[in-house]
Amino acid sequence: MKKTILAVAIPALFAASAQAATVYDADGVSADLYGRMQFDIANDGNDTDGVGSARFGFKAKSEIAPGVSGLARGEWQIRAENSTSDAKQLSARHVYAGFEFDDAGTVVFGQTDTAFYQAVAATDIFNTYGYEAFNLIEDGRQEGQIVYNGEFGGFYVGASYQFRDENFKIDLGNPNSGVPSVPTNEKLDSGYAGTLGYNFDFGLGLYGGYHVEKFAAGEDKKNMALSATYSWEDLYLGAAYVGTEMGDAELKGYDLVASYDINAVSLYTGYAAQKAEGSISDQGDTAKAFKLGAAYKFNSNMKAWAEYLNNGLEGADNEWTIAVQYNF
Repeated sequence: MKKTILAVAIPALFAASAQAATVYDADGVSADLYGRMQFDIANDGNDTDGVGSARFGFKAKSEIAPGVSGLARGEWQIRAENSTSDAKQLSARHVYAGFEFDDAGTVVFGQTDTAFYQAVAATDIFNTYGYEAFNLIEDGRQEGQIVYNGEFGGFYVGASYQFRDENFKIDLGNPNSGVPSVPTNEKLDSGYAGTLGYNFDFGLGLYGGYHVEKFAAGEDKKNMALSATYSWEDLYLGAAYVGTEMGDAELKGYDLVASYDINAVSLYTGYAAQKAEGSISDQGDTAKAFKLGAAYKFNSNMKAWAEYLNNGLEGADNEWTIAVQYNF
C-alpha cells in the first residue's frame, strides 16, 4: 500500500522497489533488477478463481555531468497462461528514459503515469480494489509522454504532455492490480496535465490537478482533481474529489480512505462514490463501493492480504480477495 503522497510523487517513478537487487554500481553507474510473484484467490460474487501473476523490471542511472544523471526504467506485467482470457500475457507498465537534476527535479520520455495521477494518489492504498471513483476520469499510464516531476521544500510540481496516440487505451480499476489497459477505439491528438501540491511539516498534504485530452473526433475530455492527505504516527487518512467533462456528459466522484498500522499488520478501509450528470444523468450512480482490508508483512519481501468490496450499485455483487505476494 502507498502510505503517503510523497511516496508516490517522485520516488515511485524512479525507485521502483525497495527490494530491488543492485546488479552493478560503480563509477557513477548503477543498475537494479526488481519484481514480484503473486497469487490471488478471488470471488466476484458468483465464482471463486485462483489467479497467478508476476511483474519484473529494471532501472538504471548514470552520472552524465555534475548534478545531472541519466535515468531509464522498464517494467512489465505477466499474467498466468490460463487467466489471461483475451488479454495479452505480457504488457508494459513503465518504459522510459530521461534525466534527473539534483536541484531541479526529473524529466522522462516514454510510458508512465501522467502528472494527473499525483492529484489522485492520496487514496491509492488498496492492493486489489479501490479506484471506483476514478474510473473514466483518471486514465492511467500513457505512452508517448514527456513528464516532469519536481519537489522544492514542501512544494510539488508535476507536468506532462502526451503526443498523438492512434490506439488510445485507458486503465480501469486499481492500477496496481496488473489488469491490462482497455482499448477505446479513439484517436488521441494530444493531452496535457499539471499538478501542484504542498506538504506541511505536521503531516498534511494538499494537491490539485487538471488534465485535458484532445481527440481526433468529438469533444475534448477535461479532468480535475483535489485531494488531501494526513499522516500521524501509524494513522493515515486520504480524500479526493474528482470530475470529468466531455461535451455535455459529466462524471463526478469522491474517495475516502483510512489506514492504521499495528506492527506488521495494516488495517484499512475506504468508501468511493461516482455519479453521472449532464447528458448522461439517466445513468445515475456509477459507483458506490465500501471496502475493508487487512495486510500482514512477514518480512520486507513477503506479504499477504484479504480485501472485501461491498458494491452498493443495484444488482451488483459483492467481492472478496485473498492474496500472497513476494517482492524482490
